[in-house]
Amino acid sequence: MGSVLSKTNRLFWLGRYNERVYTSLKFVVALYDRSIDGPPTDYAEVCRRLDIPCPYSCAEEFFRSFIFDVSNPDSIAQSADRMLGNGMVLREVISSTTLSYLQMAVNALRLAAKSGSPALELQWVLDDIMAFRGSFEDFIVDETVRNIIKCGISVERVSMFERLGVQREEAGVELRKLVYRMAKTRLPVDPGHRDVILQKVVGGVEPEGNALLVAVESLFTV
Repeated sequence: MGSVLSKTNRLFWLGRYNERVYTSLKFVVALYDRSIDGPPTDYAEVCRRLDIPCPYSCAEEFFRSFIFDVSNPDSIAQSADRMLGNGMVLREVISSTTLSYLQMAVNALRLAAKSGSPALELQWVLDDIMAFRGSFEDFIVDETVRNIIKCGISVERVSMFERLGVQREEAGVELRKLVYRMAKTRLPVDPGHRDVILQKVVGGVEPEGNALLVAVESLFTV
């Protein structure tokens, strides 16, 4: 257990970056598809919701940089590199087989960056991330390790759904999963933020303003 706790931060952020790549990519690809035959993308609003800078001069620049530019600290490519970096440090914990799916996801994203029609390669990224999740269920024996990664996934998923205003019902389901996983991992939590989440999940009390987003993103002190 001691060796697991020493890697808690890496495991948690592996989960967060893994989900950030997955949810961001699905959202942005859908947004791009709608913009082809529909109204122009309000990319400034997307940046505002994600609380990131908006230095882009047009929608096309936004899509290209946000997905592929590894020098952009807010890009999917940057999150993918961080995901892989955490995975490589955790190779002995998560197994080489599980790590290989993270490497394949990053490779597919790099191929997509070079393609004039990257839809297929971007789908490979999503598929490889889901394969990673199936693999860690099979190859990671320690339940605590699995649940720490899943806590990171749940935090990022609820955060992204709240910020983007999408899939609110699924966010509620994910909050209940988060409460369950929080108890299973024994990760240190902020009691005030925990209470906000429990009041929502158990008592049905709707937090005011962005209190739920703040509580979820600041729940774990890892």
